[in-house]
Amino acid sequence: MELLNKITRVLSVSLVGLLAGTAIWLFYTIVYRWFFHPLAKYPGPFLAKFTNLYAAYHSWKGDIHKDMYQCHLKYGDRVRYAPNRVTINTANALNTIHAHGNNVKKFDGYKVLAANAPNTLTLTDKTLHARRRRVISQAFSEAGLRLFEPAIRSRIDRFYDVIRSHNSPGSKWTDPWDMAVQFNYLTFDTMTAVAFDADYDLTTSPKYRYIVTAIESANLRLGVISQALELTTLNLDRRLFLSSAIAAWTFGKFLYKLLRTRLEASNTGTKDIFSFLQQCRDPDTGEPLSDTELSTETATFVVAGSDTTATTLAATVYYLTGSPRCYKRACEEVRGVFGGGSEEIGLGPKLNGCVFLRACIDEALRLSPPGGSAPWREVDIGGARIDGEFFPQGCEVGVPVYAMHHHEGYWEEPFRYLPERWLRSAGDGDGAANAEKGKEKKRAYVPFNMGPRSCVGKPLAIAQMMLALAVLLRDFDVRREGQGEEWWEVEREGETREYELREHITSSRTGPVLRFKPRV
Repeated sequence: MELLNKITRVLSVSLVGLLAGTAIWLFYTIVYRWFFHPLAKYPGPFLAKFTNLYAAYHSWKGDIHKDMYQCHLKYGDRVRYAPNRVTINTANALNTIHAHGNNVKKFDGYKVLAANAPNTLTLTDKTLHARRRRVISQAFSEAGLRLFEPAIRSRIDRFYDVIRSHNSPGSKWTDPWDMAVQFNYLTFDTMTAVAFDADYDLTTSPKYRYIVTAIESANLRLGVISQALELTTLNLDRRLFLSSAIAAWTFGKFLYKLLRTRLEASNTGTKDIFSFLQQCRDPDTGEPLSDTELSTETATFVVAGSDTTATTLAATVYYLTGSPRCYKRACEEVRGVFGGGSEEIGLGPKLNGCVFLRACIDEALRLSPPGGSAPWREVDIGGARIDGEFFPQGCEVGVPVYAMHHHEGYWEEPFRYLPERWLRSAGDGDGAANAEKGKEKKRAYVPFNMGPRSCVGKPLAIAQMMLALAVLLRDFDVRREGQGEEWWEVEREGETREYELREHITSSRTGPVLRFKPRV
């Protein structure tokens, strides 16, 4: 009995000591982060001074990009968004942080996206990233895109054939289609074809559609822990987001089988990114990519490429079907250039000449960027001066894309869909003034990032979007569910609500729900 009492007293003292130590640590941490941290002078949400969980919460909600925008409205151009992070909503900061030769690197949160094999999206080592990018960028040259064009076009044609075949009984118009869902299927089919010469045919068959859902679900958890790595302690994140962790396992299993099949396949006559990169070498060293590097990069193309393209296609048709003026002008342009039929539509000067169509895409990317929060960068040894402010080593900085794209200092009427803003030339009005405005506009526009970390697959994404939208506007009249026939002639121009995105690494979205009337 006496021994038991001694043990009880020892445990009680140990527990008291543990609680006291924890309380002292918490008190010290709170006081330090509130008053003495190098970033303590910057305003921001109260909870964000003390914990990364503030950012993690908004990532879980999917509104982190909107919250960053609201914070900048409230606190100004510099906001402390986490204990060790500051968002800076200026074009100077954007171009400094993402410039060549800057003294920042990708922050550790990107590692959650890398699993056991880093890729160009997640690599923090600048030398390794530069080497990898020199090889990969060869796949997205003009010659590379020409090689992949038949695969892209065949999936687009099949996609619209399916839509065309679903006419409502007794009507010239098709059944309603949720284009957020349908464009997901199209771009997944396209990217797996281009990357791996595979054909999963999500457009017509439900067999593999679970993969798109699994990617979206898995990214919910990844988005949260990228903002708060401490949640991975003792696998807490997997317990909090069990269904998301299961979805990640489901997608990983699918991806493993896909990569194994492609590695074992013959390369003879195959025209995909995988086989193309197998033949590529680093122009500086002559070294090829290893099988592991090749697999991780092509897998990344499928996830990142299909989401960005699907999001932007859905956003563009949403904004076009909300603006009679823009819709009519885009249709007139495409139908005028390709008067002989959609079979004429292909990559090259004629499609590049559809400048208003491209402006419609650029404006959709401005208003509804697929990744609208701040891509964080960690300040390296020696610190960095960014937009007049010095940030010491270890601090994390970023420019929130959505907030930058809606900054009244850089954009006139930032919440209006105005593709024309991308067409203004130096010859309109005051040439010098317009030229300066155009330069400033480009400095504040980052849907594909910029500098050495810019999206290497941008040329492929733009090519897919231009082809898909050109065929759509050439072959169909389009209206939203609930709009009248020939709405573009009857309805007056009004304010179009923003196409809402929910950001979880990639973007979740709904609609627009459209009906189509074949013209041919």
